[in-house]
Amino acid sequence: MTTTTTQTARTDSTTGTTLTGVAAPTAPELSSAAPLSPTELRAAWASIPTPITTVAAVVDGAPVGLIVGSYVGLSLEPALVAVSIQKTSRSWPLIRRAEHIGVSVLTTDHAPLVRQLAGPQDDRFTGIGWEDDRGAVLLEDAVVHLTGQITEELETGDHVTAILQVDRVISRAPSAAPLVFHGSQVSSVGGI
Repeated sequence: MTTTTTQTARTDSTTGTTLTGVAAPTAPELSSAAPLSPTELRAAWASIPTPITTVAAVVDGAPVGLIVGSYVGLSLEPALVAVSIQKTSRSWPLIRRAEHIGVSVLTTDHAPLVRQLAGPQDDRFTGIGWEDDRGAVLLEDAVVHLTGQITEELETGDHVTAILQVDRVISRAPSAAPLVFHGSQVSSVGGI
């Protein structure tokens, strides 16, 4: 990024002396910036660790869920969280019909399951332990379980951001480090 500085001059009203100095740098005009490419944004966002979670519910008697790498706590009062889901998701239209939705924050113990949970819908929960909390699907051994209801869905570019009002939370002392998406890879931050 290029900044510019300008030389300024003013006259001291008491002495009549001309004072010169350098003004603070100014940022370039935004209108002159080149448009950002999705590739640039993806690379930049990949350098910011985000927790890996599942968002899931029982739909027509079976668990339906997906991996979400963009989860954020929004508010304590009321308790609100947001998840961002690609508009192309075939699972979200099913999950959003559920009265209660479960969010499970995963640990490194879940790392071998991430590919399966992101794979074909019919196989996502095969052999994976989970519990049903009023229709919300919660994965076993997650560091945090949240259940809630959708209060709002926002169109956010090529994603939908769903805001959930949390009505239950269970936080456990983790036996493994939190699982994150960082540097375009599934990894962990810190240790236990």
